[in-house]
Amino acid sequence: MVDVIWADRYGREQGYVGKVAGDFTIGTDNTFALKVGSSPGIAQDCYLMIDGSEYGGIVDGVEIDTSKDYVTLSGRTWHGLLATQLIVPDPGQLHHTVSGDLNAVLGALVERLGLSSRMAAESRPSGLSVAGWKFSRASAEMDAYTGIRAMLRSAGAKLRIRYDAGLRRAVLSAVPRGDYTSDGLDGERVDFVLRRTRPVNHLHCLGEGEGLDRVVVDLYADEQGNVSKRQTIFGEAHREEAFESSSAGEAELEEDGAKRLREMQAEMSTCGLSGADDGRYDIDDIVGGTSVEHGQSVVTYVAQKIATVTSRAITYQTKTAMEV
Repeated sequence: MVDVIWADRYGREQGYVGKVAGDFTIGTDNTFALKVGSSPGIAQDCYLMIDGSEYGGIVDGVEIDTSKDYVTLSGRTWHGLLATQLIVPDPGQLHHTVSGDLNAVLGALVERLGLSSRMAAESRPSGLSVAGWKFSRASAEMDAYTGIRAMLRSAGAKLRIRYDAGLRRAVLSAVPRGDYTSDGLDGERVDFVLRRTRPVNHLHCLGEGEGLDRVVVDLYADEQGNVSKRQTIFGEAHREEAFESSSAGEAELEEDGAKRLREMQAEMSTCGLSGADDGRYDIDDIVGGTSVEHGQSVVTYVAQKIATVTSRAITYQTKTAMEV
């Protein structure tokens, strides 16, 4: 049996939701939608969560259809609360820059984002740290969830979120990334699908300015995925895309563009996990697959998890970075 708990807008637990069916999605989308048999007292800003797990969040919407025998509750997961806030630098600064133990940094970010009534950070040091980490100003990377995950990955860490009933808050902590690449050895522990394809190898980067005064940088990747300003791939093998960061000068544009193009090289090889359905992987855990017979090996990371909930059971679907 799955126990879905609900709490009022102040985080005070009120009891268990009875008949329930729906999904929590984290990593991408970061939303939930649950159909419940009845919802007395559950309203906007209340909490819903699965006891002892990372699946939970805040109710944003309540849908009542008088022709149905259920009410639909929807909202943002804890991850979604972070994804709908932006990390904006202070006036006069190009970036918001942080240093120190990762749990302390997370605590400072919760305060900065105005989420301290809903969230807290683990008070004990993580033992992992960053020095002079600059959060991206690229529009697609400014949300707190994307920025925090990038920061943590740079230190070999991942984000863990658990609801603390005593604190009445979702608690964020930085923990080491799991490495489960051995699970995919010839499909002995988990089935996988390996794919290889050609990624984008030319990124046309557009920065600050207008018209002829606009900052433009062209970056290229070679067959091994190395990024530089020298083009080595031409003709039908050439794949080009535009990358825009409208507030970036040349140096920042080149740095952000090179980072993006390196990420895109992961598209040369992808791995899908088709048997990872017990919830053992976290977002940003390292996974992969190796086929000794075919001489192919791929390493990637978990990018999305979907927990499908009923009153009787919970099942999981896990997707890697190139599947979402």
